[in-house]
Amino acid sequence: MLERQSGSQENMMWFRNIHFYRFEEPFTMTAQQLHEALQKRQARPCGQMETACEGWARPLGLEGQMLVHETDGRQMICLRREEKVLPPSLIRELLEEKVFEIEQKAGRPVARKERSDLRDQLLQELLPRALVRATHTWAYIDARAGWLVVNAASAKKAESLLALLRKSILSLPVVLPQTEVSPESAMTRWLLDDDALPADFEIEDACELRASGDAAAVIRCRHVDIASDEVRAHVAAGRYVQRLAMNWQQKVSFTLHEDLSLHGIRFESELIDEAAEGGDDARSRFDADFAIMGAEFATLIPALLQALDQTGA
Repeated sequence: MLERQSGSQENMMWFRNIHFYRFEEPFTMTAQQLHEALQKRQARPCGQMETACEGWARPLGLEGQMLVHETDGRQMICLRREEKVLPPSLIRELLEEKVFEIEQKAGRPVARKERSDLRDQLLQELLPRALVRATHTWAYIDARAGWLVVNAASAKKAESLLALLRKSILSLPVVLPQTEVSPESAMTRWLLDDDALPADFEIEDACELRASGDAAAVIRCRHVDIASDEVRAHVAAGRYVQRLAMNWQQKVSFTLHEDLSLHGIRFESELIDEAAEGGDDARSRFDADFAIMGAEFATLIPALLQALDQTGA
């Protein structure tokens, strides 16, 4: 009925969503030292009775041997997570069948405690034959610039990688960056005042507005003139900007979120073409992509933080 199926490793390049963290102390581990530390928690298949497991995988996949891949001084790592897929609808259906069978044979209703025990029994029976889904989360350490950058759409997923990395190397002194002005306040001012937006940044055609204290009052604007009177009227009415589509130096487009994470990142075709000239084999392409992407983020991240600080000046 169910079977185990190992997921294929997704393509790392290019990062599409990032959460970034600042090192409070210099990161001094070499790629070899980091590799040896990660080996203690290397990725492995889930055991028959495990619902999930995670560990470190080779960033280069079958092309590599190391758990750390270094390019231009930046160290790429990859977290692999396996999860058993047991559809809740299937569990409910099988549980109702067992409950019905007992009620028909015993002529009595099944109590809540017995129902819970039956559900646990079903899980134990299904786990060894369950489908296995594998996902990968890439991140890299830029020790020179003092950043840890995680390719994750959610803070929870990024924090999961940080938690395992902290266990693996025993110490990981990183924090979320702090700015003089909150991202919401800065984005709101940028939307209202074109002159407040620092040089090298442009607002694109999407934003999300939220009313203070009302989680349900969200207005999403897409493919519109963000500087229009109609959009600005919503801000004047008391809403603030929670997400804003932006462009930096006509090279990188992204949506800035209120927690400083960047989503929907798009690199301009010139950068993609430049990376494509790096070589024909998989390892060379990986290095070229990583080198260019890492260099762009090394400049973009401090520029964005400076833009937020300048807005409050």
